[in-house]
Amino acid sequence: MNLLKEYVDKELIFENYQDSTSYEDRVGPPEALMAVIGRISMNFQELEDELSNRIIQLLDVETEVGEVITAELSYKNKVNLFASIFYKLGDSFEFSYPVENLEKEYFKELLKALNKCEELRNQILHSRIIKDWRTKQLVRKKTTAKAKNGLIKKNEKVDIPYMFNIADYIIGIVMEIENLFSGFKRITPPNKELS
Repeated sequence: MNLLKEYVDKELIFENYQDSTSYEDRVGPPEALMAVIGRISMNFQELEDELSNRIIQLLDVETEVGEVITAELSYKNKVNLFASIFYKLGDSFEFSYPVENLEKEYFKELLKALNKCEELRNQILHSRIIKDWRTKQLVRKKTTAKAKNGLIKKNEKVDIPYMFNIADYIIGIVMEIENLFSGFKRITPPNKELS
């Protein structure tokens, strides 16, 4: 039993894997594939945070109360909550729409873009990206098994610029939301619209 405990402590306990060696000392300079996947992930985190912050702002609640509401929500549920609150309370606030007199249509397009961000992120982060070291080409491999279609295997070529486009698109949608809320102010008394 002592041998098992020693092995587990050494190999299976995360806290025993602590090392302060820098990234470059461990693996060398950052490789473009890993860097761009990291950008997609971090930009998507920023988008999730932006949605959470705007939900809190629309609800007009204290930050910690808003965090209680948003902390455990999936991205899809954050988008749904953001949309539902906007449709219920949006007329109570002033926003900075990029196109006048088409506010509802614009918001529907923004929701489509928010869903596209998740689709693109999942396309990369929930797939295996394989690099052919001879040809330098990247292939995205995805295997699914759903009741509707059975086993499906997808192999498609991807490249670093395409993945950068995903990262940039996601951060562009963050900026779109920031712009929408740049002129944000209440135009009706609080809580009147909740009745």
